[in-house]
Amino acid sequence: MLTIGEALRSASQRHRDKTALVFGAETLTYGELDRRVNQFANALAAWGVGPGDRVALLLPNGLWMAVAYFGAARAGAVAVPVNLRWAAPEVQYVLADAQVRLVLADEDFRALLPPAPHIHVGRAWQDAVLAASALDPRVVVQETDPWVIVYTSGTTGRPKGAVRDHRSNLMIALVLLAELSITTEDVGMALLPMFHVNSMWFVTLSLIIGTTCVIYPHRTFHPGHIVEAFNTHQVTYSMFVPSMLAMLADAAERGALEPSHLRVALTSSAPLDLALRDRLLRVFPHARLYDIYGATEYGGVTLMQHAPDEAVGSVGWPVVGASVRIVGEEGQPVAPGAVGDVYVQAPSLMREYWQNPEATRAARDPDGYLTLGDMGYQDEAGRLWLVDRKQDMMIVAGENVYPREVEDVLLENPDVLMAAAVGLPDPKRGQVVVAAVVPHAGRTPDVEALRDACRAKLADYKRPRDIRVMTELPTGPTGKVVRRLVREGWDRPADGR
Repeated sequence: MLTIGEALRSASQRHRDKTALVFGAETLTYGELDRRVNQFANALAAWGVGPGDRVALLLPNGLWMAVAYFGAARAGAVAVPVNLRWAAPEVQYVLADAQVRLVLADEDFRALLPPAPHIHVGRAWQDAVLAASALDPRVVVQETDPWVIVYTSGTTGRPKGAVRDHRSNLMIALVLLAELSITTEDVGMALLPMFHVNSMWFVTLSLIIGTTCVIYPHRTFHPGHIVEAFNTHQVTYSMFVPSMLAMLADAAERGALEPSHLRVALTSSAPLDLALRDRLLRVFPHARLYDIYGATEYGGVTLMQHAPDEAVGSVGWPVVGASVRIVGEEGQPVAPGAVGDVYVQAPSLMREYWQNPEATRAARDPDGYLTLGDMGYQDEAGRLWLVDRKQDMMIVAGENVYPREVEDVLLENPDVLMAAAVGLPDPKRGQVVVAAVVPHAGRTPDVEALRDACRAKLADYKRPRDIRVMTELPTGPTGKVVRRLVREGWDRPADGR
């Protein structure tokens, strides 16, 4: 049976005394984790939570977040992880939309919650779990039952709840384990927030195979803390965003990080530029470096293993069991090289949007392929190249402009760490392009040099009319720039140059 609870039980039987999870000074062996998961499931039953009931989790990274995910699975309940960066109205919207039966929260997030009897905050609920029976609750769970409802980040409007069942989540884990050759000898580190699917899937694939998974033990990212954790635990695989990889390369080059342990490095949310790719391959000679493309609704869809002297920008070929098609404006498949909407079919797809049949229908085609509004093309070899999200595409004087086209030019400048291009309203051209850049530490980009590069490499209508140097850009939980917030924060019209 492809269920999360059974997968953990199997791993625990084979690796009972092995360390499963590490969080700072805290650890759980596989046997201890399996016992704690049973206690959590039995505590849910004592609180009146039955199969199919939704349990909201406002918890930071840690052992309890992992226990909650797996404990809900074993109880047949549905976990609803809540983005800890949301404001109170956003949190309360999700609690109401998911019709949660129970809320479990860390004390630090009490202010985000309304007063209600079904909300448990602080240490008391953890003590209740530890006091519960450790016997197997023996709840019958089917692989098609929902395990989690994960709300999208809301970059294009109200968050929607992606309903994901046990089987689809295990398929993500099994496919990645096979594609990446992760074994029981490896040590993984979950760096990203565990309310996000990236770390949820990362922890899942780690635990079902019997590896040791280290959970990043700090609320905020700090280069020194990450380097210390990698050295201490001799981490062999992890998932990053490009800015994290740049930081690791810095540490390895100055001798602060031992580079020989890292064996598999996954990056997502933003493409690697050529300079960083080549630097990483040089600094981490034993590591396989991959780009992965996926989404909350998709799971992992494509993988691209980087190699020297190969072009960058592609997110690679579909993983085992996945299929990608590119569809034109009239709904017809397009030829290789032509840009269109990206549609995906895979056993890892979500089941539906929670109580939103209209959005579910709009996202699927008659063959069951799913689209999220990404645009891209496939080359003759079948590799997928993302162009942009349709919602972020700009139309300047009747011409389509994709932010990535502009950002890629800006990122070629060695002083630029991050870039975001967005469109502002313009009475004559419909929209004009503006761009913001964040410099590498200790560097100051020359704005005129950036303008010159854009003049040399971009058509007139694609060139930013305003380029600003900023200390930071608004990002989502995975480190990806939220262009909507960049656009909303632009406080005056472009200067027209």
